[in-house]
Amino acid sequence: MSTSLSDLQGMFQSRLLSGEHDIDPHLHAGGPFMKAYDHAYRARLVEILTEDFEALHTLLGDEQFFRTMQDYVDAHPSTTRSVRWLGRHLAGWLKQTEDWSAHPAVSSMAALEWMIGLAFDSPDAAPVAILDIGAVPPEAWPMLTFTLHPALHTAVLESDVVPFYQAVKAEQDPDAAPVRYEQPVTWAAWRDPHSLMVTYRALETDEALALQAARDGQTFDAICELIADCTEADEAAVRAAGLLRVWVESGWLIGLDAEGMSW
Repeated sequence: MSTSLSDLQGMFQSRLLSGEHDIDPHLHAGGPFMKAYDHAYRARLVEILTEDFEALHTLLGDEQFFRTMQDYVDAHPSTTRSVRWLGRHLAGWLKQTEDWSAHPAVSSMAALEWMIGLAFDSPDAAPVAILDIGAVPPEAWPMLTFTLHPALHTAVLESDVVPFYQAVKAEQDPDAAPVRYEQPVTWAAWRDPHSLMVTYRALETDEALALQAARDGQTFDAICELIADCTEADEAAVRAAGLLRVWVESGWLIGLDAEGMSW
């Protein structure tokens, strides 16, 4: 009984993706050149990771980087039509894997590069303007919720890898290895609404909490309460208003809403 072309294609794909050998009996003379396909597929995936994680490559060096990426590809094979998402698990995997769990700079570098990459190619949307904020009626403010720009992304870093990353991108030799933070720091990356260039900065603790609360759909009143836990109570509203202005000017917000109200 002959095997259909679609079945052969499926077996060939299974060989490349998971190493299954169902196609072997259908190969001429045992398929002496099949290993070339095996190697080429994995090598191309590692090449893609090299492009997405240039600074991590520099940090680890050629030998360790390529070995680590091969291990990662084995642990997290590509499962989507686009290899754009191949590296989405890398930072978490590095943080947990035995070889690198004790070296937070490695997972932090992967997290930084992935965050910046997402900010670069996420969808665009029209940002809220200061005039839009001014149009919100006073009675709506306690219930006000925010929709964040899809190009705004955050990452919690355990090491200050940014100077090293910037040196690599500038094609310069980094001055020193990344230094571990005393406490993890949340960084944000986004596309500037005017230049469309990716920008990034560290967030203070209260801003990181407020931004996550906004992403979770919490109200402005709840965000003020979070900020009050980090500062003097009588300064919380001023701080919250200041953060909101910065977010608007940075193009981080694309929507304002208050349940049951319109204006």
